[in-house]
Amino acid sequence: MSSDRMSKDLLPTPDFTFDPDVPGACIAGVRPYRIGSYRLDAEMESGKFVVHNYGHGGAGITLSWGCAEKVREIVKNYIAVSKDTEVAVLGAGVMGLTAATLLLDLGLKVTIYSDRKPEETTSYKAGGQWAVSVVKYEGKEEELKGILKTAYTTFKNSIGKNFGVYERPNYTATLSHNLEVVMQLVPGLIPERVPLPCLPFEGHTQSGYMYQTLLIEPPTFLARLEKDLKMRNVTCVHKRFMNKSDVFTSVTQAIIVNCTGLGAKKLWNDSQLLPIKGQLAMLPPQPKLQYLYGQNGYMFPRSDHVVIGGTFEEDVDDEIADKAKCQELVDYMASLFGKAPRRAMPDFHIHHPRHAAKVNPVLPEVV
Repeated sequence: MSSDRMSKDLLPTPDFTFDPDVPGACIAGVRPYRIGSYRLDAEMESGKFVVHNYGHGGAGITLSWGCAEKVREIVKNYIAVSKDTEVAVLGAGVMGLTAATLLLDLGLKVTIYSDRKPEETTSYKAGGQWAVSVVKYEGKEEELKGILKTAYTTFKNSIGKNFGVYERPNYTATLSHNLEVVMQLVPGLIPERVPLPCLPFEGHTQSGYMYQTLLIEPPTFLARLEKDLKMRNVTCVHKRFMNKSDVFTSVTQAIIVNCTGLGAKKLWNDSQLLPIKGQLAMLPPQPKLQYLYGQNGYMFPRSDHVVIGGTFEEDVDDEIADKAKCQELVDYMASLFGKAPRRAMPDFHIHHPRHAAKVNPVLPEVV
């Protein structure tokens, strides 16, 4: 090794020991991707004021606080005229929990309806990088700028307050589309990338980049939101809605905030919603790893696990983990660090030609 690549200059190397048969070592989730753009608007239907907030693909956590603020403003304007005092939030993922949190600021009585607990949602399975990932926003560029500013600022202000939010460098072999988008839409919101003549890891000889971003640990973040909502007397009702008519007959509140994610495909007959499945390999935690890493796939060291992901299966709507794919993820990542035989990247990105989604799969935030 040359003098400028002495081990003291390198960041810690991960331990890629992995047993896919260990319970919880392999998980899968489905991103609620919406062709064209996410949905954030309101309508009157069947005598109810319905606010839609879904279709954020792999950027749900990233955009959550920003979208929740938009929901709060929409509802605030409505109740100034209607004088309604109660609101129903559909969905207990990150969009539902953050929306419910900010709606309490309006003095409303909030009830959450969901067929899943927060720890059973796709949000809980997110990798956790703050980045605009696997989401379309056609015609909503200006709106998205405000959402990004609010979301990033809120997360950054929550660092050190037990929300599971940390500042982390992300080292990438190529430009990160998901972070470049942020810098293009809102210049100065996050620090500029730093070009590196060589990535600072064992087994690496190529150039790359360092981005400064945030890591949000979903298990900690969602648990904190849920705890705070319970302390503020928010009622959670376990309910599976069969269709839109079932929603309108079952929910007594006059205001409904629809944060059902992929569930809106059925409930609101939204043909623009497309499931995109992803697999995650969950390695034991490694506290010495204080960085994120991406090269086709990604690795996010968190306090609960070292998360390795990057699979992308379009139009696949199941949450069955594939142990072989998860092992491939780990083997590929290990090869980049010289801890396994060098290999080409496996075909993690499976597209179905009957859809024209053309989603950019680089470094997705969520599974």
